[in-house]
Amino acid sequence: MKLKFTSSPKSDFGWTDMGMLLAITLWALNFSVIKIALREFTPLGFNGVRLIFASGILFLFILLKKEKVGLSRQDWLRFLFLGLVGNTFYQLCFIHGLNWTTASNSALIIAMSPAIIALVSTAFRHERLSWLAWGGIIISFIGLYLVITQQAGGFEWSLANLKGDLLILTGNFLWAIYTVSSNNFLKKYSPLKFTTWTMIIGAVFFLPFAWADLRSLPKAQISFTAWGGLIYSGLFALAVCYVLWYSSVKKVGNSRTAIYDNLVPLFTIVFAGLILGERLTWQQALGAVVILSGVIMTRLGKVEAKELVTSKD
Repeated sequence: MKLKFTSSPKSDFGWTDMGMLLAITLWALNFSVIKIALREFTPLGFNGVRLIFASGILFLFILLKKEKVGLSRQDWLRFLFLGLVGNTFYQLCFIHGLNWTTASNSALIIAMSPAIIALVSTAFRHERLSWLAWGGIIISFIGLYLVITQQAGGFEWSLANLKGDLLILTGNFLWAIYTVSSNNFLKKYSPLKFTTWTMIIGAVFFLPFAWADLRSLPKAQISFTAWGGLIYSGLFALAVCYVLWYSSVKKVGNSRTAIYDNLVPLFTIVFAGLILGERLTWQQALGAVVILSGVIMTRLGKVEAKELVTSKD
């Protein structure tokens, strides 16, 4: 019996890439939607309601697909861990990190997500990236730097921002662990079922942190626009996009899924220009081209996964 590396999965573009492009479009639009909704919601109150709503939508999807609802008894503790990591604690780091640091710092640190996922995936021995894939990650980060610094005034280091920066960075590692750890479960459960249960668990444990905000929520004073933003964010940014994300992880792997994260800020700037009136500079346009080049390089780069191959030699 020999242990050898085989190139898996295939590098050609297809429906998985189309699904991820849809997901990052929905996620990018979500930033402008949330910005409008948070004029009337508190951050924890908004997150609490949308997590509950998204959990209910996902559970309904399972019922409509007539999938088996339950999990194996031996998997419950690991699902509990991933629900806490990927939803409860990640959402807490994300929402407070954005509150305590600048938008530019947050976007640049979040842009490190593909590299962090690649590192965690390599550490877990799920994948081994080729030089082309690593080059794509680096180039995408350079392009993202051009985009973000021209929009929000560059990267700032200060004691005032340090707490938020560290929380965003911690959130990146939590998301990476959540994504990489999903591999074993996606061999046993559908992306929909995996997302549903980790989302439900995450929402349940998020509620104590958001309870005070939820109790004081001025429901009668919140406009239809803000409620519409919450519904959009819960249905598309959480429920639909998470399923698309883990469908891609299952089919093409962690790192080549994660590289699409670098397109989110680019698309966000486009939607912010259309909805919020922000303008795109020529430097941002140049950054967009660099980002796209990096995404293509990483997507085409071979990702080698360890597989045990039986041989009579």
